[in-house]
Amino acid sequence: MKPIELLAAVDIRSGQAARLQQGSLATLTTYGDPIEIIDSFIQAGASWIHLVDLDAAFGSGNNRALIKDIVDLKSVKFQLSGGIINQESLDFAISTKAQRINLATSALIDLPWVEKVIGKYKELLSVSLDVQGSSLIARGTGERAGDLIEMIDKLDQMGCARYVVTDIDTDGALSGPNFELLSKVSMATNSKIVASGGVANTDDLVKLRALNLDGVILGKALYTGQIDLKEAISACYK
Repeated sequence: MKPIELLAAVDIRSGQAARLQQGSLATLTTYGDPIEIIDSFIQAGASWIHLVDLDAAFGSGNNRALIKDIVDLKSVKFQLSGGIINQESLDFAISTKAQRINLATSALIDLPWVEKVIGKYKELLSVSLDVQGSSLIARGTGERAGDLIEMIDKLDQMGCARYVVTDIDTDGALSGPNFELLSKVSMATNSKIVASGGVANTDDLVKLRALNLDGVILGKALYTGQIDLKEAISACYK
């Protein structure tokens, strides 16, 4: 089995590390200084951090100064996400020198812009596909962004290199990934797929690896202690 890239998630809300369940701010739990958490992940062997600006995602401000400092100072690769929906937010993300930038599902409301930036930045960009049922839902606004498979077909034609697929209903619920959804997406595209949401144990990671996905984002289970990061890294790479 080929390795699956593990990305340890750090979501930032008002300068603090935070986690949500099912994308709802009503479920917000904070975990302190995000820099300390990133340091602990690096010490455990993480090579990628999925860094999310929750304030930008929900249109309630941003954590740009902190995010820029983190990306500048830490010796780990970053996938930057949260509220990247237009040229101004993308320009900031590019300025951080993050290795990957994840366009928000809500960016898909403006497909001509998405097509333009995918054509320009290619492998630097991935696209978030936040899914509920068969629909794409912009989690910051709740706006419907189209049908999942129809959108993948359009984005593939634009040359999208990578998708970050999140089942909203399992995200943060520690109930296991939506393997059916991920298999469906795998059959619909030859582009790389990063799974997000629901991972509860190392068995889930092994099953995701067997799907030949490109990566997996691990969040809530790390913060609750349900998964040890060193064991997760072993399950993903060894």
